[in-house]
Amino acid sequence: MILSFGSVWQADYELYAHGASAHAAGLSAEAVAALKSGRLSAELTPQEALAQRLALALTQRRAVDDGLYREGVASFGEGGLVDLVVLAGCYELICGLLNLFTIPAPAGEPKE
Repeated sequence: MILSFGSVWQADYELYAHGASAHAAGLSAEAVAALKSGRLSAELTPQEALAQRLALALTQRRAVDDGLYREGVASFGEGGLVDLVVLAGCYELICGLLNLFTIPAPAGEPKE
């Protein structure tokens, strides 16, 4: 989800830091590049892909349609959806701050 927020905001430091975390968690460079650009990756589990779809709906459209909401409740429960929205709010704030103060990725880190 965090890379999804970074992809919408194009927050360089966010994409760098959480891209590295995604690599460390076992995602391939191709999967990380897809997430950084707001695309789904076939490497995601169905639940991870659903979380990304929810993240993109919240950040791009500021709304979740009924079908996606029902999928979210079935997978995460209402409490889990609340947790996802709290995470979304935190990273919207973080990405906003990173962009406001133009915090770059470390020098020499490639942009994907």
